[in-house]
Amino acid sequence: MDFELSGDQKLLQETIFEATSSMSQSLSFEDKWQYIADTGIIGTCIDNEYGGLGLGATDMLIALEAMSKGSSDNGLSFAIAAHTLACVIPIHKYGTVHQKQQYIPSLIDGSMIAANAMTESESGSDVFNLQCKAKKVEGQYLLNGSKTFISNSAASSLVLTYAETNPDKGFFGGLSAFIVEKDQYKIGASFKKMGLENCSLGEIIFEQSSLSETNLLGKEGGGAFIFNHSMEWERICLAGIHLGAMQRVLAKTIEFVKQRKSLGQSIGKFQGVSHTIADMVCTLDVARNYAYKSAWCLDHKKNVSKEAAITKLFVSNTVKNFMLNAMQIFGGYGYITEYGIEQEVRDAMAATIYSGTSEVQKNIIVSNLGI
Repeated sequence: MDFELSGDQKLLQETIFEATSSMSQSLSFEDKWQYIADTGIIGTCIDNEYGGLGLGATDMLIALEAMSKGSSDNGLSFAIAAHTLACVIPIHKYGTVHQKQQYIPSLIDGSMIAANAMTESESGSDVFNLQCKAKKVEGQYLLNGSKTFISNSAASSLVLTYAETNPDKGFFGGLSAFIVEKDQYKIGASFKKMGLENCSLGEIIFEQSSLSETNLLGKEGGGAFIFNHSMEWERICLAGIHLGAMQRVLAKTIEFVKQRKSLGQSIGKFQGVSHTIADMVCTLDVARNYAYKSAWCLDHKKNVSKEAAITKLFVSNTVKNFMLNAMQIFGGYGYITEYGIEQEVRDAMAATIYSGTSEVQKNIIVSNLGI
């Protein structure tokens, strides 16, 4: 494995970073979304014929890392990542030519925002207990049920959702994936949350939504495979937004400890501070290296179930502890909004919950060990 970025990858990294670091934070969510879409980042892994760059998972990780390193709007970064990894890539990988022609260009140019709808109120981590049903009647699927804790819910114009189509076959074989446009679902309650403010979170409701076979993504009964593969992409490449945020906050922390004085010297001279920063650097580098290893495995068609789970578990725990350490170093300044550290802490708190909780990742890891 070569850890040196190619010339094209360095150019991608620099282009995304420069664009996002110069983005005005005063823009509305819609304008920020369009600004990010215009960089081409959403289409990184999409074939050229649909308007994308035709690159791979490693390039996606590079692009998301650069975006988050350049922009302090972690909510927007998460919204872009969720849209891209859990919706656009599955449609690109499993959609028919017609579906890809119909949706992909609009999904990557900023004109459509997608939401992945799997979680239900009675089946958060328990994906084997879905209540959302799609019953086939006279060649049509009638979709009924509700989804909750859905990222991008309020902003969405398209939903990639999963519903039971054959209860006798269970999760593997009985679950199907559907592409549902906005006129076929309702947006339910929106939730206020402690962080990631520029990514809406709420409910999606299906009431006798009439879908044709053209709304079915992949084969009937193939939803579990599509979902699991999309989660592998998300759990690996989503690490990019955390890695970028940690690099950005690390630079800010180093600058702070050099300038902040105590007892006549910069506080960075005190081991209680410098050793904490050393620990932050170590965990960041380990997290980054493992995420890139996992992306390499994904690009080389390896079985990445274990690697994706380890990446998600380790990087999400790392970013939470990293931001708490930064706050401790900043002291009282870290607690006030002016310095932005408390926002970083609040944004990081959800990392061990979304895209499968840490407990779910541990279950996946040990199942891969035959335990």
